[in-house]
Amino acid sequence: MIPRMAVEPQVPSATTIHLVPHTHWDREWYEPFQIFRMRLVDLVDQVLDQLDADPGFRFTLDGQLATVDDYLWIRPEAEPRIRRLVEEGRLAIGPWQILMDEFLVSGETIVRNLELGRRRASELGGAMEIGYLPDMFGHIAQMPQILRRAGISHAVVWRGVPQQIDRHAFAWSSPDGSTVRAEYLVDGYGSGAFLFLIPDRAPARVAAFRHAMSAFYGDRSLLAMYGTDHALPAANLRELVNEVNQSSDEYAMRVATLPEYITAVADGWGTEAADPGGPERSRWNGELRSSARANLLMNVTSARIDLKAAAGRAERALERIAEPLHALYATEWPATLLAIAWRKLIDNSAHDSICGCSVDPVVSQVISRYDEAEQIGQGTAARVVRKLAAAVPIRGTVVVNPSPAARTSYVELVAPIPDDWPEVALELPDGRRVATQEVARNHPLLHRREMLGREISQYVRLRLHGRELFGRHLNGISTETVDGVPGLTLLVDDIDDPPWLDTEEIRTAIDVASMAAPDATWRVAILATPRRTIGTVLPVPALGWIGVRAVEGHGELASAVRATPRGLENDQISVEVATDGTLRLSAGEAAVGGVGRLVDGGERGDTYNYGPPPVDVVVDAPREVQVEHLAGGPVSGAIAVRRTYDWPVGLTSDLGSRDSETLRTEVVTRLELRAGEPFVRLHLAFENRSRDHRLRFHVPLPRRASVSAAEGQFAVVERGLEIEAGHGETAQPAFPARGWVDAGGVAVLLDHILEYELVDGGRELALTVLRSTGLISRNDHPYREDPAGPEYVVPDAQCLGPWEVGFAIYPHVGDWREARVPSQAEQYQHPFLTAAGANRNAGAPLLEHEGLRIEADDVVMSALHRRGDWLELRLVNLGHDHGEAALRGPFEEARAADILGQPGPELQVGDGRLNLTLGPAEIRTIQLR
Repeated sequence: MIPRMAVEPQVPSATTIHLVPHTHWDREWYEPFQIFRMRLVDLVDQVLDQLDADPGFRFTLDGQLATVDDYLWIRPEAEPRIRRLVEEGRLAIGPWQILMDEFLVSGETIVRNLELGRRRASELGGAMEIGYLPDMFGHIAQMPQILRRAGISHAVVWRGVPQQIDRHAFAWSSPDGSTVRAEYLVDGYGSGAFLFLIPDRAPARVAAFRHAMSAFYGDRSLLAMYGTDHALPAANLRELVNEVNQSSDEYAMRVATLPEYITAVADGWGTEAADPGGPERSRWNGELRSSARANLLMNVTSARIDLKAAAGRAERALERIAEPLHALYATEWPATLLAIAWRKLIDNSAHDSICGCSVDPVVSQVISRYDEAEQIGQGTAARVVRKLAAAVPIRGTVVVNPSPAARTSYVELVAPIPDDWPEVALELPDGRRVATQEVARNHPLLHRREMLGREISQYVRLRLHGRELFGRHLNGISTETVDGVPGLTLLVDDIDDPPWLDTEEIRTAIDVASMAAPDATWRVAILATPRRTIGTVLPVPALGWIGVRAVEGHGELASAVRATPRGLENDQISVEVATDGTLRLSAGEAAVGGVGRLVDGGERGDTYNYGPPPVDVVVDAPREVQVEHLAGGPVSGAIAVRRTYDWPVGLTSDLGSRDSETLRTEVVTRLELRAGEPFVRLHLAFENRSRDHRLRFHVPLPRRASVSAAEGQFAVVERGLEIEAGHGETAQPAFPARGWVDAGGVAVLLDHILEYELVDGGRELALTVLRSTGLISRNDHPYREDPAGPEYVVPDAQCLGPWEVGFAIYPHVGDWREARVPSQAEQYQHPFLTAAGANRNAGAPLLEHEGLRIEADDVVMSALHRRGDWLELRLVNLGHDHGEAALRGPFEEARAADILGQPGPELQVGDGRLNLTLGPAEIRTIQLR
C-alpha cells in the first residue's frame, strides 16, 4: 500500500504544491561508477542527517535500490538507520534494483530487475508501490502489464509522453488491456529543482511555477520534483519552504515523498482500479515513443552496437540456455552463480550503461560485466550438457535442443572418423542415418622430431604432465622400425581411452625401447586420433537431447543445399548474387532483389541522436565486387561477397561535410544457406577506419509497407512511418527491434537489438549496422536543440577496428503470424548444443529424451528456471488474439503465479499435460512440479 502523508492538512482554498525532494542518480555516465559512488556517499550522508534532524523532511531515493546498496557497501553501519527511515515513511526506496533502459534489454531482465529490487527493499523496510520511470528513453508497450502483474497500479513517466496527453495523469494500457495510472512528470524529474536557487526570489518563482503548471494540474494540487542529476537538497529546505508559505495564501507547499503525493491525488486508484475516467485524451495504449514533450534520444539503439551484441549474448546464455537446462536436468540449482550473472545484467541495464552514451571507461566495464555474465551462463550450461553426455556412448555425441518445441536443425559436431572413410553418416537412436558434410579435419600429426635414443626419456619427461601431452590425453604408444629407422609414436586424443593408464609403466616402456638403441637416430611423433568437424541436420526433442554417432556410409537428407553459378538454393529458398554484390532471394511467391545495398553517410550527431552534416556525401556503390563460393552443400552452402568501397576518412574540420580523403574498405558479406531453412544467414565483417559516419544495410520490400512489426519486450509492436516530433528534437522513426522485425513480406531475424527504419515511403527497410561518433552529447546538434549531456569526447564510440554484425533475411507471403516468424527466429537464434559422449559401457545404446514441450503457435517461452522445488515457466502470447498452449513434461502439479513468482491458485494437470488459454498479448507465469 502507498502510505498516507504525514503532513499538516492543506488549506482548502489554496493550491497544494507537493514538493518531492529527490535525486536522479546515474550510477555511471560521464564519470565511472566508483567516482560517482564517492559523490553518492556524500549525498546520502547529508540526506540521512537531514532526515534525522528534521521530522518533516522527506526524500525519494530515485526508485532504485542500487543507490542504497552502493552506499551501504561503504557505510554498512547505516543500514539500521535507513531501515528505520523507510519504515517511518520518510525515505522512499525502490521498487527497481536499477533504473533501466526499457527498450535495450530483454523483458526478462526487466522482470528480474523488479524482483531483485522488491526483495532487497523488503529487507530495508519496503518498496514504494510505484513504477518509477523518470528518465527512460521512452517506455515499452508491456510496462503496464509488468507492473500490474507485480501488484503495482501506478507508474511515473516523463520521456515519450505524446502531445495527446494534456494533463498530469492518464490511463496507460498494455496491449493485453492491463492499465495503470500514469503520472506524467510535467517538465521532467527536475520540474522544481531550481525553485530555491535564489532564495529571495523563491516566492516569485513558486508563483510562476504554479501558473505554468495549472494547465496540466488545475488549481487543486500539483507536483514539484525538487531535484535533478546527482543533486543535493538544500540544507535549510524547511526554512525555505516556510518562507514561501508565508509569502502567499494562494498556495501551500508541503514536503512529501513521491508515494505521499500519489496517495493525495490518485482519486481512489487502487490495486483493482482500471481507469481514471476522463476523456480520450487522458488515455494511451501501447509504447510511449513521442518527442513532443521531451527528447526521446531514439538513436542510442545504434550507439556502440558491439555493446548491444554483448548484452544479447549474455541474456540469451542465461535466459534460454543455462536456466532451462539446469531447471530440467541438474540435481543442484547453481543459485549463487546465476545470481552473480543476473546482478551483472541488471547493473548493466541502467540507461547510461546499456545505451552506450557514457565515457569510454564506463563502456569497457559494462562490456566486461556482460562477458562475465555470458561466461557464467555458457559455463554452467556446458556442465549440464556434459552430464547428459554421460548417457551417450563414448565415441558418440549428445545434441541438446534449447527450444521448447521439437526442431530439426543444423548442427556441427566433432567426431572421431578414420581418414579412409569416404562417406560419413550419423546414426540416430531409431537406426536411421542422416547425411553429413565435412567442415574441417584436424591435423593428427601434432609434432615430429628426430633425436638419439638416449634423448627420448628426457623429451617425454619434460612434456608429459600426468596424462596430459600437448593439451590432449595420452592413450598409448607404438614403436616400429621403418627402412631401418626406429620410431616411437605417442598416441593422444581429446578423451581418456582407456579410462585408466599407468603413465609410469608407459615411461618405463619408452625407456626400455629407446635405450635398446641409444645411439640410433629415432623418429618421434605425437599423433592424435583423426577427427572431423561435420555438419548435419538432426531432429531433436523439445528441450531435450539425442545421442548420435558417426558411421561409415550414406545418409538421408531432406531439402539439400545446391550451388548455382552465382548463388545457392534448397527446396524452400534460393539466393543469387547480383553484379553489384546485392542479393536476390526467391521463396515461392515471395521474391525480393537488391538486398544488402550498403549506404554510408556522414554523422555529425552524438551517442544519443544521429545528425547528418549540412552537406552529406553518401556512398552506396562499391568500386569492386568479388564473389567466392566457400561451400556448395549438401547440408550447408556458403558464399563470400567482397565489396570494396571508398569511404571518407571523416568530417571536414568545420563539420560542414565529409572529408575528400577516402579510405578503401572491403566489406565481406558471408551468406549461408542450410538444408531445410527458409531464410538466408548473413554476416558482415570489415575493418572500420573511418570516423563520424553511419552505415546502413538496405532491404527493398516486395510490397510497400505502412507499418512494421517488431519483437521487443514480451510483445510484437506495430509502428508506422512517422513519430511525433517536438521539443526541438527532429523526429526520426528509427526503432529498436530485439528478436526480429517484419515489414512488407520480409522478416529480418536478429542476433541482438538493432535499429531499423522504414525508408523511401515504406519501400525499403534500413538496418543500422554501424554508427561512428566521437561525443557523448553535442551542444550544436543538427537534429536536437536541447543537449542530452556533457560534450565529452569518447574516441571508442567511433568503433574503429574490426567490426561484425549478423542477421538473417526471411522473405515470405502473408503477415508475420502466417509466416510463423517467431518460429523461424527461434531456429535462427538458438543453435543446438553438443558434447562428446562419455558412456564407456560396451554396447551402450543411443538414446533420446524430451524435456518440456510447448505446443502453441504465437505463444513463446520467455523463461524457465527453478523457484524452490518448483519449475517456474513464463509464457508470452505474441498474438493479438487468444492463444492456446499445451504443456507436456515431467510434472504432476501446476499453479499460477504472479510475475515475481508469488504462487497463486492450483491448475488442473492430466497425464503430464497442462492446457492453457492466454489472452491477447498476455504474459503468463506458472509453476510446475
